[in-house]
Amino acid sequence: MGYFKQQQQQQQQQTLLLILALAFAIAITPALSVVGWDERHMPDLRVCWAQINKADGCEHEIYAPLVKKKIKLSYACCEAVQGMSSKCKNWMFNHGGLSPEFGAQIKGYCATLGVTLPPSYRIYYPDKTPPGHIGYGG
Repeated sequence: MGYFKQQQQQQQQQTLLLILALAFAIAITPALSVVGWDERHMPDLRVCWAQINKADGCEHEIYAPLVKKKIKLSYACCEAVQGMSSKCKNWMFNHGGLSPEFGAQIKGYCATLGVTLPPSYRIYYPDKTPPGHIGYGG
C-alpha cells in the first residue's frame, strides 16, 4: 500500500506543478497581448505620408510603377523616402500594401540617383508577402 500512496503523492505534485504553470501562463498572457503588433509597431500614418508629400507628386511616383511596371522617382521623392523613419518604411513596405521586393527596388533605384538609403532601411518580411500586398513584378 505504501507504493500506491507514494505514486499518488507524486501524481498530485505533478498535477499541482502543471496547474501552477498554467496559472502563470494565463496570468502573463494578457500582459504580453494587451498591446498588439499594430499598436507597438504601427507608426503615425499622418506623419509617414506627410514626409512623402513633402516632395510634390511623390505619392503618385511611388504608386505609378505598380501600374506602369517601371520605377521613375524624382530625386526629391527619393530623399523623402530616405527621410522617413524606419517605422514608416517598415509599415509601408511590409504591412501597408507594398511588398518588401518593391521597397528593395525603390531603394536600388534611388541609389542610382545618388540617394543612398541607410542600412536601417532593410525591409524584411520573415516568410513571404502576405495576401493582399501588392508589389512591382517586373
